[in-house]
Amino acid sequence: MPWPLMKSLDRSMTEPTFRGMKEDAADFWATDQTCGHRIRAQGGETLVGLLVGLGVGLLVLAAGSQMLAQHLRGHRLALQDSHVHHDLRSALDTIERELRQAQSLGQAWRGRVTGHCTDAFCTGEADLVVQGQRISFGQDRNQNSLLDNNECSGFRLKDHELQIRTACAPEVWTDITDAGSLKMTSLQWEVQCEKRGRWVARRVTVRLSAQWPRDATRVLSLSRTMTLRNDVPASPWPAVCGVMP
Repeated sequence: MPWPLMKSLDRSMTEPTFRGMKEDAADFWATDQTCGHRIRAQGGETLVGLLVGLGVGLLVLAAGSQMLAQHLRGHRLALQDSHVHHDLRSALDTIERELRQAQSLGQAWRGRVTGHCTDAFCTGEADLVVQGQRISFGQDRNQNSLLDNNECSGFRLKDHELQIRTACAPEVWTDITDAGSLKMTSLQWEVQCEKRGRWVARRVTVRLSAQWPRDATRVLSLSRTMTLRNDVPASPWPAVCGVMP
């Protein structure tokens, strides 16, 4: 190919290329004629875009805060229920420990040989007696077959607290729960008797209800049936079954 023609083709191919490069450079760079500095053209976020992003962020934060509050409330209620349940079980354990020994008598095989219950723990204040929310009974703690003043026991509710009886006369009742941390609302007794010849076997069902003192909607009830260890002679009936004749 002749040299002039090649030079002409080379010019025709390179000039558009250089012209395109210059146009592209003009899109990204601007020349400050005064100072001679190159400044890159920059694009920024609009105010509307910033406001939209801020609004979306606040909505996400509000939803997360609500979920966290619900989670914390559920956790608090679970702790309250666990506390009430634990205290109720402890109260029932105390009742069962005492009540299973109701009308116990030292050497009962000697003193209770007839069909009539006439010893000190089958008459008067030592009887098993239910009166409303109160139950009373005696137990021979020192096994001397005599009713001492500290051998009258029982349970009752007073001012939303569970109390245990610790003396016969005058009666002494001691709190075993605190209404400030657990408010007792109900105490119920049911005595069931099974006659076995001249003996009576007994079971007592106790139902105890309580609520969280600062939230009356959180109520829990527990019941327990316990068999009394000491069978008693069938007479007098039905006093031995917890009912006054």
